[in-house]
Amino acid sequence: MRDSREIIQRTMEGQRNERLPRALFGGGLWAYKQAGLCIEEITGDPERFAGMLSSLYGELETDILFLGSGLNSFPAEAIGGTLAFRGAQAPLLSHPVIHTREDIQRCGRIDLSRSPYTFALIRTIGEIRKRFPDRFICVTSWGPFTWAMILCDWELLKEKLVSDRAFIREVGELGARLSTTLFDLLIDRGLVDGISITGGSTTLMPNEDYRELILPLQRKLFEHIKQKGIRCFLHQCGEIRSQLPLYPLTGADCITVDDHVTLREAYDLYHERLVTAGNVDVINVIGKGDPARLCRAVAECVSQVKDPFLRYILMPSCDLPLDTPLRNVKEFLACADGWGPEKK
Repeated sequence: MRDSREIIQRTMEGQRNERLPRALFGGGLWAYKQAGLCIEEITGDPERFAGMLSSLYGELETDILFLGSGLNSFPAEAIGGTLAFRGAQAPLLSHPVIHTREDIQRCGRIDLSRSPYTFALIRTIGEIRKRFPDRFICVTSWGPFTWAMILCDWELLKEKLVSDRAFIREVGELGARLSTTLFDLLIDRGLVDGISITGGSTTLMPNEDYRELILPLQRKLFEHIKQKGIRCFLHQCGEIRSQLPLYPLTGADCITVDDHVTLREAYDLYHERLVTAGNVDVINVIGKGDPARLCRAVAECVSQVKDPFLRYILMPSCDLPLDTPLRNVKEFLACADGWGPEKK
């Protein structure tokens, strides 16, 4: 995949490619399991972590490495959060750290040196960057409202959506600052080409609330990152159809689409302005399908795109289930090779 970094940059610039761009979305927890890694051990030897992940990534024909996927909650350590490791599941917090507006106000400057796990992750990403100079590296973090759900009790958030909307905005701003601080550290060290914010939480609120309270925070974050020449990805899980027209307003360069909509819906809406990625069924097809079913699903997905060599990246609909067979992942990525310019 020697041209991966270039092909994704060309895609983001709106240029046509001579082959179909392809990537796995996220895949962090899946990768750690495949490599035999225990997440909580990353602080002990980030170089070993990077080496074992690199051995796996070297087998995968993916143009993008979404690094940090599954570890998005790490920066919460910097504001007093205690990480709770739950076996193969993504670490969250052992208890909420934000209960009142005063708690938010106490979180002034965010110093990630207070988060040993975040700094171990940064060292890991640095080592992987050395090993894969030709891959497009994208680091992930939570979106503002998903951060709010991590930092606060969900019942409190539901109450505040009705009684104190300023609280929702302020805790979302805190979440956006946690993500931005991580992104800035990595960008300033020259380690990443893109950033991604993710979560399905915004589909749990009415569109009017999303437009007023959360979308401006996403847009501010992306504006800041794009000023540094870094590409921005947005992924929202769940029932996204009603919010689909709103996502370009965030300023994202690429929207990765879940399978709750057809790819045609998204591509027709987005392709003149930004890149569309997704939305091959990650559970029933990539997770459980055989090679023939995988390639049929890829063909059905790509056929919905007017020009798959322009502003489109073949991706799964969401993160990989932990039990996805390695052979299925390789087969999914290889299906992209069946599409050349003559099949457009």
